[in-house]
Amino acid sequence: MQTENTDPAIISVWRWQCVIALLVVLFGVTVMLLPRSGSLWASAVIVVALTGLLLTWLWPPIYYRHLRYGVDATGIVIERGVLWRSHIALPRARIQHTDVSQGPLQRRYGVGTLKLYTAGSRYTMIELPGLAHSDAIALRDALLAESSASGV
Repeated sequence: MQTENTDPAIISVWRWQCVIALLVVLFGVTVMLLPRSGSLWASAVIVVALTGLLLTWLWPPIYYRHLRYGVDATGIVIERGVLWRSHIALPRARIQHTDVSQGPLQRRYGVGTLKLYTAGSRYTMIELPGLAHSDAIALRDALLAESSASGV
């Protein structure tokens, strides 16, 4: 099976999501430490901010390199994970329905997430993020057409 990478625009989406999460965490840490005075607390906030920004910049491309998928006559295979890797093979006959979703950042960058819902499996919903929106819709339609043609 030939595997494909997702759309590289997802890296920007993940980076923005990380920045937003980092800002929320920094706001909470700052509010908690505001009553305490001293340069030690200010230094801690700065270290957390710099570490967060470094991870925000480095982690998304690393995760992107480890996110692949492949489609063949039997179904779809998704490989993902950097530290804990998973290889999910989903037969077409197990797919009950699918969704394509887009958040505001994904819409801005033209990507979406394909969600596959299954029955009788450890993973009842499997997500494949980072597909170009048109590719996600085409893949969804192809998987559903094949599933319904096989009598499921």
